[in-house]
Amino acid sequence: MQRYKITIEYDGTPFVGWQFQKNGLSIQEILQNAIFNFSKEKVVITGAGRTDSGVHALAQVAHFDLKKIIKKKNFLPGINQHIGNKPVTVLKINKTNKNFH
Repeated sequence: MQRYKITIEYDGTPFVGWQFQKNGLSIQEILQNAIFNFSKEKVVITGAGRTDSGVHALAQVAHFDLKKIIKKKNFLPGINQHIGNKPVTVLKINKTNKNFH
């Protein structure tokens, strides 16, 4: 299983914050769904910090683990495509070691 570090930016205005919540859409949920739709593998994304409802981020870092091997050149555009028109963008994605974060 490979661990990936992602750097993301978002306009938090329409979201309930970083962490998954039952009462609305979160950044974590958007990213997990986009990665699932792209890779067909469920992941749990762990953020380096959490933001509250309506808070923005320019370079938030998070990680997730993935069993499937995906070519780097396809990964970033693939995830961003599955995010769709929501104000969230994955800026960078890199393989990292299991001890990261």
